[in-house]
Amino acid sequence: VLPTHSISAGLDYPGVGPEHAMLRDSHRVTYAAANDADVLDAFRFLSRSEGIIPALESAHAVAYVMTNRDRFERDDIVVINLSGRGDKDVAEVARMQGGAV
Repeated sequence: VLPTHSISAGLDYPGVGPEHAMLRDSHRVTYAAANDADVLDAFRFLSRSEGIIPALESAHAVAYVMTNRDRFERDDIVVINLSGRGDKDVAEVARMQGGAV
């Protein structure tokens, strides 16, 4: 198992195992990834446009939709569950951007 990295501590663990393999092989799930730069862009976008400070874990889902927007039609409805709260991540986001809180 290769080491992992994520800006989000809640997602910094290996996502492998027999259950994941079975679900993927049976085409019941599709896995996607988002890089830290896209996650930070999504974090900033949601904070500025909606006034919602998302948890970094949730910002990964927003980043996926933003970077894959060409997969969706204009009238598609996309639902993203924003769980947690991002105020706990503000210092980490500032650090990643070379600033301080």
